[in-house]
Amino acid sequence: MKNIYYSLMIGASFLFSQCNNTSNKAQNSQKADMQQVRGDSSAKATGHLELADSTVSTDTTPNQNSPNKTAKSVKYAGKHPITLQWISWDQPGSALVKPLDDIWYSIKGSQKNKEGDYLQIDGKIRRLDQKTLEFEGTIITKVNYNNNGQACVKEGKQIFYGKGSRSYYRLQNMGNCEENNVVDYVDIYPGKSSL
Repeated sequence: MKNIYYSLMIGASFLFSQCNNTSNKAQNSQKADMQQVRGDSSAKATGHLELADSTVSTDTTPNQNSPNKTAKSVKYAGKHPITLQWISWDQPGSALVKPLDDIWYSIKGSQKNKEGDYLQIDGKIRRLDQKTLEFEGTIITKVNYNNNGQACVKEGKQIFYGKGSRSYYRLQNMGNCEENNVVDYVDIYPGKSSL
């Protein structure tokens, strides 16, 4: 009976020590991971934290080349105010912006007044950085007293830029088809889409 008792005690002691070692190894591994996260300045600089066998991105900016999804990569449609200064800054038109894929959005809209002047935009648009939007498509402006009342059509790739602390983006190809130092300020304002 004594032999059985000692055998049970030795077995229980062995099992207890094995469980304790496994728990210590897990705790030590977690401590090492946290030390690596806190102490690795290159991880902070690159925006990635290396944890055991996985990489977690700390960058919240969507990256078209990254398969990692961030909170900002959720895309949704919405309307954005648009203006042409010849028509009105106080009564903006509206453009519907809808996601096309991971990078591009469609954009289509207009601004009109009672005199028949108008701004039309139709194409696709994407964000290049915090201040820059790239547009591909057609922008048409028509103002009765500019360009002999004829429509001015701009096609192809265009850049919209938000200068300084401005919250809106202005078309950088500002020249009106009339030339003679006539410029069109075509502006896109922040709206309800995720653009």
